[in-house]
Amino acid sequence: MALELDFSKLSGTDILDMAIAIEDEAQLYYEQLAVWVKKGTNGAAADFFNRMATREERHRQQIVAQRERLFGDAPESNAAKVSWAVEAPDYDAVPNDISLRKAFDVAMDAESRAEAFYAGALEFAIDDKEAELFEGLRLAEAEHKRLLTEEAARLLG
Repeated sequence: MALELDFSKLSGTDILDMAIAIEDEAQLYYEQLAVWVKKGTNGAAADFFNRMATREERHRQQIVAQRERLFGDAPESNAAKVSWAVEAPDYDAVPNDISLRKAFDVAMDAESRAEAFYAGALEFAIDDKEAELFEGLRLAEAEHKRLLTEEAARLLG
């Protein structure tokens, strides 16, 4: 049974706590993928997934700073305790001998799902402040996709 969420009922702290949890999970997914593909002696893909984990941690830190700026030390909401799996890869589709090209595809798919998630949530924002938070998160994911595209062009030609 899928979790049904009424985005219109989320507060600003809920939105940012959810985003922080999503970034935490994304970092964990990339760390797991790095370990998995390293077992297959694919150092380039493992290094890439480790870089992605670092990027997700950096993005999480940015969201934490934004939350502190906007809401001070407001208590953590329940949104921080949920597994969102927004950027979860299809582990069955990731062999441990994955090519660097396919590793980029896995990351691009995750960033695309995150952008679509926030775009969908944006449709349910009930005020400008919430809409601004969702749009900022969507734009950050779009920027991640742009950076991935540039890196792939540089490394893969």
